[in-house]
Amino acid sequence: MTSSAPSEQPTRASRHAPGERARTVDPATPAIRPRPLVVAGAVVAALALAGAAASGERVIEVITVVLGGLVVAVGWPRLVRSPTPVGSSAVLAVTALALGGALLAQDSEPFLEQVPAAVAVGIIAMCLHPLVQASARADLARGLAGTALGVVIIACGGVLTSTVPHGSSPVVVAGIALAVAALVDLLTERPRSAAWMVPTGMLVGGIAALLAHWLIDGESAPWAALVGVVGAGAALSLRRATSQQPAIDGVPGAVAAGVASVLLVGPLLHLVSRLPVS
Repeated sequence: MTSSAPSEQPTRASRHAPGERARTVDPATPAIRPRPLVVAGAVVAALALAGAAASGERVIEVITVVLGGLVVAVGWPRLVRSPTPVGSSAVLAVTALALGGALLAQDSEPFLEQVPAAVAVGIIAMCLHPLVQASARADLARGLAGTALGVVIIACGGVLTSTVPHGSSPVVVAGIALAVAALVDLLTERPRSAAWMVPTGMLVGGIAALLAHWLIDGESAPWAALVGVVGAGAALSLRRATSQQPAIDGVPGAVAAGVASVLLVGPLLHLVSRLPVS
């Protein structure tokens, strides 16, 4: 009768090895560090939208949104590593231009009545792209997913032109809050403080929105704080997600990430502007 050899007892090093492997950083992942180009894209886009909304001219608002969409069209496919960045950029540019036409075609409520048609144009162009470019079929799922997300972000920007003013325009207040909250990235986007980026940005965004509304209208209102907190949180979350992409170190990808983070808050502002808060 034979007995099996005693099993080897795991050492402390072997017990911690799986955890160490899980914490190993992918060498292709960019390091956590301040990204001035991303912040610059977000600040310029936010202030441009705030200025356009403050002008009271819908045409200026629409042009600003379309320009932001074209910036996203240039850099977004590279940021999401589209297999055919040029073709994907063309699809997103078509979407942005179609969105501008749809917004200009409807100058009264409901402002967004024609927007679904513009989004449909982008989706059709996205689906036709692999049919006319063979290289787009090599990694079809990733290409379609990245382009579709770009279409959604550009469409979100169009919603910024449909907010209902509460005294000062929510877009003006949100633009100022988003610009100030984006500047916080320069201080908190570091290895030791990255975990506090989102809560800090949301807090600063809420305070900045309250101050902006108070300076413009001479009063404080709950909706301003809500716009600042929610908008800053959504924008910063997108910037954090895209910061893991290798193309974030390039100018087109970095600027597109900043601008996209601002356009993304359009539906949130649309909702808050219609809530029964004062």
